[in-house]
Amino acid sequence: MATSTQSKPVTGVPIEISSVSEWNSILRHAYANNQTVIADFHAEWCQPCKVIAPVYANLASNQPFTYFLRVDVDGNRTRPIAAKYSISAMPTFVVIKRPPGEEVTENETGKGVVVDRLQGADAPGLARITNTHASRAYTPPSTLQTREAEKSKDIGNDLFKKRQYAAAVDAYSKAIELSPNSGVLYANRALAYYKWIQSNRDGADSPEARNALRVKQMEDGLKVTKLEERWGKGWVRLAEAFLEAGCEESMAVDQGLEGRRHNLEAAEEALTSAVGLSEGKAKAGKFPV
Repeated sequence: MATSTQSKPVTGVPIEISSVSEWNSILRHAYANNQTVIADFHAEWCQPCKVIAPVYANLASNQPFTYFLRVDVDGNRTRPIAAKYSISAMPTFVVIKRPPGEEVTENETGKGVVVDRLQGADAPGLARITNTHASRAYTPPSTLQTREAEKSKDIGNDLFKKRQYAAAVDAYSKAIELSPNSGVLYANRALAYYKWIQSNRDGADSPEARNALRVKQMEDGLKVTKLEERWGKGWVRLAEAFLEAGCEESMAVDQGLEGRRHNLEAAEEALTSAVGLSEGKAKAGKFPV
């Protein structure tokens, strides 16, 4: 089993808990990031525990945003954890989450509450509670600060679908003025710039004009990843910006082959971040959010 030796605990594999402090550390991390913890309370002598263990590991591998922990109820340093959760039969699976709607502050030290539990080596039941409570990829709030901002965003989305990208950029810009901390708006405008550049029309009909738009696309890509670092789609927007910055036309007036290599490497890093923050894959979105 994997062990948690990093400041950020791993996901995708069960973590064998070795102490109360490690348990508390992971619960606090999960609470702060609104992620689910599923704990398998087991014992070395328990045959049903051994039977269900591969099922638990397989579920962990398919839920990359959920922490799967294992606690030996007989361990000298982990017995207090089993006592705290009143474990009386093995295996017992406990689901711990941050209460819905509960906000956290920068120095929050909450550890969540038990929202579900299951006793016995019940594979279908374990799959059910896992699928019900598992964490999903982070998505930023889409609600904007004012109705006017929402209206401008909707206008921008409609213009984008009509392939009127220059007008869509203007609409998103108006929305950003009214709701300047929305990562969604910067992502939408970055995508609109990208499509506008590709259209070669309406103010994107010369290399100079397209390069000017590429600069603005890059600014929005960087902004969205700064505002919403955990959002996979934001990193896709940044990757698209680096790809445009590294295209042959852009490099013709920039740093040549070395500059193109740098931008392509940066695009690859951004896409790697996108995959890690998404449901196993990153899709270059065709439409705004």
